[in-house]
Amino acid sequence: IRIASGSLGQGMSVAIGAAQAKKLNKDHSIVYTLHGDGELQEGQNWEAIMYAPHNKVDNLIASIDYNGQQIDGPTEKVLSLENLQAKFEAFGWHVIESDGNDMESIVKALHYAKTLTGKGKPILNLMSTQMGAGVDFMMGSHKWHGVAPNDEQLAAALAQLHSTLKDY
Repeated sequence: IRIASGSLGQGMSVAIGAAQAKKLNKDHSIVYTLHGDGELQEGQNWEAIMYAPHNKVDNLIASIDYNGQQIDGPTEKVLSLENLQAKFEAFGWHVIESDGNDMESIVKALHYAKTLTGKGKPILNLMSTQMGAGVDFMMGSHKWHGVAPNDEQLAAALAQLHSTLKDY
């Protein structure tokens, strides 16, 4: 991990710059980047999202946690993102979808995404998620965005998650 850029929208630009530098240096490795859907409300992202396909930055796999929540509430109420798949495709990205609450789905999507690199387009893994999935008092609520549980809440959350992961 080279950078944790926070919610200012700089991460996409940095990742695209790193991927383009690798291509220019004849380095065939892939750059992976992870974003929250709420940070896409920052304009700098859209400049970068347009830049990448125009410059054939095709060694980049971006993943977006598409849960419709951000620190101030649902993205639909703060600033609607509309159809992210259609937007990225319109800008020239190859978009795949996965269930971001299912590790098997994520891994499968990322393996597939790797097969798409080197074909002239950046790749987006649009991961549909539910914030707080697996923890009954956290699911679907933006109130837990950036808030740590107390000791009792942590114990309850871990117990619930352990019961859902017992098959792994």
